[in-house]
Amino acid sequence: MGGRPSSPLDKQQQQHLRGQVDILMRNFLPCYRGQLAASILRQISRELGPQEPAGSQLLRSKKLPRVREHRGPLTQLRGHPPRWQPIFCVLRGDGRLEWFSHKEEYENGGHPLGSTALTGYTLLTSQREYLRLLDALCPDSLGDHTQEEPDSLLEVPVSFPLFLQHHFRRHLCFSAATREAQHAWRLALQGGIRLRGTVLQRSQAPAARAFLDAVRLYRQHQGHFGDDDVTLGSDAEVLTAVLMREQLPALRAETLPGLRGSGRARAWAWTEVCPVSGPGTGGGIRALGFPSHDCRLNSLLVSLTPIPAPCLGSVPHSYPAWGPLDRSGQLLDAVHAAVLAGASAGLRAFQPEKDELLASLEKTIRPDVDQLLRQRARVAGRLRTDIRGPLESCLRREVDPQLPRVVQTLLRTVEASLEAVRTLLVQGMDRLSRRLRQSPSGTRLRREVYSFGEMPWDLALMQTCYREAERSHGRLGQLAAPFGFLGMQSLVFGAQDLAQQLIADAVATFLQLADQCLTMALNCDQAAQRLERVRGRVLKKFESDSGLAQRRFIRGWGLCIFLPFVLSQLEPSCKKELPEFEGDVLAVGSQALTTEGIYEDVIRGCLLQRIDRELKKTLGANDVSCTLDGCLEVPWEQEGADEETEAEREGGTCPRQPGSGAQIQPLCPLPSQGTFQS
Repeated sequence: MGGRPSSPLDKQQQQHLRGQVDILMRNFLPCYRGQLAASILRQISRELGPQEPAGSQLLRSKKLPRVREHRGPLTQLRGHPPRWQPIFCVLRGDGRLEWFSHKEEYENGGHPLGSTALTGYTLLTSQREYLRLLDALCPDSLGDHTQEEPDSLLEVPVSFPLFLQHHFRRHLCFSAATREAQHAWRLALQGGIRLRGTVLQRSQAPAARAFLDAVRLYRQHQGHFGDDDVTLGSDAEVLTAVLMREQLPALRAETLPGLRGSGRARAWAWTEVCPVSGPGTGGGIRALGFPSHDCRLNSLLVSLTPIPAPCLGSVPHSYPAWGPLDRSGQLLDAVHAAVLAGASAGLRAFQPEKDELLASLEKTIRPDVDQLLRQRARVAGRLRTDIRGPLESCLRREVDPQLPRVVQTLLRTVEASLEAVRTLLVQGMDRLSRRLRQSPSGTRLRREVYSFGEMPWDLALMQTCYREAERSHGRLGQLAAPFGFLGMQSLVFGAQDLAQQLIADAVATFLQLADQCLTMALNCDQAAQRLERVRGRVLKKFESDSGLAQRRFIRGWGLCIFLPFVLSQLEPSCKKELPEFEGDVLAVGSQALTTEGIYEDVIRGCLLQRIDRELKKTLGANDVSCTLDGCLEVPWEQEGADEETEAEREGGTCPRQPGSGAQIQPLCPLPSQGTFQS
């Protein structure tokens, strides 16, 4: 099954999908080009502008977040008819999951039975919740299971299940032999899902930010203003998700009525595992737009409401007859694979132009940056005057009543997570100091140094911090949903990435400061006293960075919740005023400035003023302001990081995901050379 069978799509269907991808790229790339220019202008203005008075105090960790490889035996529900079969599963360092018929086949370099990138998946460990999702997929049979097969495999109790579900790909049903094995796989899979999903959000490269902004702008032009989790994944995966959301209603409407059986039998037929395998392929598609979070089933079920066909402008919606297939999963899997392949090819073709454009923009924008910023300020001032009335009315009526609760809930979310990080950090530093007093030259001390350096990547240790980020999921989701915000998975991932970043920075700072202050001339007590002083310095720096990170988190996600909603509310009245400013913007002669971009910046600035005001009330701080770009920076600074390129994906490499081997910074060679080196 390692080969790739022929596609179940006929030529007409394949041609239709290629046409849809071509239309998507033609409409998206102009947005992308414009946002690349705007992103370069933003970066240059940030370099030349005043720096934040309260910048980061901790050193930046040089290690990037990575997926921990994991492997072991599982059973999988697969085959036709499906049955539970033993397999050997491997989670790769690039976030790909592979499964083999047995361990020896993996060790001998054999082809896997199947594989999938974990991007966009949700993990459920409750069979009851998974069955409820299947019920919701075919709501016409809800509550009526009398016609179900009594020996249905999905009805047979599974002790330690691991259900992986996806918006547009096949469900993967695994089971572990013990609770301990299930727990270990749960941690590994959740880590892989998060790090595969936030590759663009963690990047500091202008092109990555430009891509995310371009996706948002493209969808706004279609009439979709609410934020959701569609931007999780690599560039090609994001564009695939965008197009699949457009295609899914028609596919679902044509496929579901032809499925035989009722209730869960039809739902399983829709999501069944199909034999398509190999890199980049998936299986059947499940229900529409489940937000990905295994702890909040109600949130998963809310989005089962059919997605209305978007206003696509020039995108035609004359779907071909998909034709009867013996398994709907084959059709849906083939559609997803075809769209992903087309999006990947389109982005690869655009890559040379993008590289040339970025180099050209840097050369043309930097000499004229002062003129561009002055013109931007003039247009922004006039726009602010013109839209002040409708904007203030909208903010007072819609945003102000909910803003305090949203800010407080965001604060509780990030505050609890970072407090758990602080506790973990203190425990690690104290444990290291005790070990230094007890056994300064033993292998246990070296092992303790290694374990301390590995804390940010230790899934079991970090789980406490990650769980805190999830606790407010339900409450915050309820507060944000009226504003069209459905990106709770992205928000939780952002809080978890932030927790991992801060503890990685604190660990790196502690190790470097300790290495600087400890010498072989010190005895154990003196060395421990020095470490205690280092501990105090690191905690002070951590408190400073933690407070700044909290404010950035609240400002950034507050904008994600409210900005699209306000833009949608002002669309009918204020957007029509923009053409009169086009002449002033076009006179500058730079694509880095657009009237629409300045218009959004004006609204963003007004929203930030309100968020800052609420932050001052909540935190009791005299000054919570920081630059807009600083507060919207994503957690991980990755020098030179960009979107995962198609060439890298084709080569099977993952350059931004280091291998599993840790490289711990040396602490101090006490008392013999190399004691504190891994």
